[in-house]
Amino acid sequence: MPESGNQDSETTVSLTDPSDPSQDVLSDYFAQWANRVARARATQPPWSSPLVTTTALLEERLRIDAGYQYAGNGNSTWALPNIRSGLQLIVGDTEELEIGAVPYFMRFTPSGQTNPSGIGDWPFLRLKQRLASSPESEGNYVLSVLFGLQVPTGISAFSNNAYTLLPTLAFGKGFGNFVIQSSIGAVIPTAYQSTLGIQIVGNVAFQYRIDRMFWPEIEVNWTNFQGGVRSGANQVFLTTGVVVGRFHLTDTLRFTFGLGYQAALAPPFRASPLLPLYNHAWIGSVRLNY
Repeated sequence: MPESGNQDSETTVSLTDPSDPSQDVLSDYFAQWANRVARARATQPPWSSPLVTTTALLEERLRIDAGYQYAGNGNSTWALPNIRSGLQLIVGDTEELEIGAVPYFMRFTPSGQTNPSGIGDWPFLRLKQRLASSPESEGNYVLSVLFGLQVPTGISAFSNNAYTLLPTLAFGKGFGNFVIQSSIGAVIPTAYQSTLGIQIVGNVAFQYRIDRMFWPEIEVNWTNFQGGVRSGANQVFLTTGVVVGRFHLTDTLRFTFGLGYQAALAPPFRASPLLPLYNHAWIGSVRLNY
């Protein structure tokens, strides 16, 4: 005797189509996520990312950075989170997708002036393609190209009012416990270039690993301004700091933190247009690797 209810095969509606191959492909993609991350990590060095310099390593993590900057004109600014914060996902054996956090700034100006606070321009998306790499036991190097897009979401005090392209080439080489990581990139606004100009940005970090957990570092951070009100100027910072980790929180979750101090070496202070953009800064970084 047939069962009562809505079990009639002629009226039952299936929410999935077992003959649709795209469903199997999508399910398999997410089912293999952990294996894909493990493969990507196994084919590159196990270094720690510097505080400022963009790393060429593929990362699967949440990173939240903060900074406190002191400018030569008397202003000081909190950035929490700052523009290096975001969610980084290894989406392929050699590909990474980063969804940036929206930066928030609090500026403190000399007595009697307005203290603006609000969001800045959002570096909302960055793609990383690893071009070459070798684990520490072999060549101990990595090379990647990155492309980012920043959108003008900030309030007037913290926005350049233009969509901005952020191409970068990043690379690194290890020599035992000594590691050099470096990057060269550009900040290219799509509007107002007569005022904003284009920035060429170079960074190099010298790191030394101690007891597998401690990574003291020295970084040189350089910016050249092409066009705009600061055309021809060069800005140089020296960053000293340490990154500590990764601590095992669970079988799959690792915790890392870092702290650094950044000081402007050049040019001499000038108020208008402001250079260097700040005189010195404290930088903090927290990372959760999955």
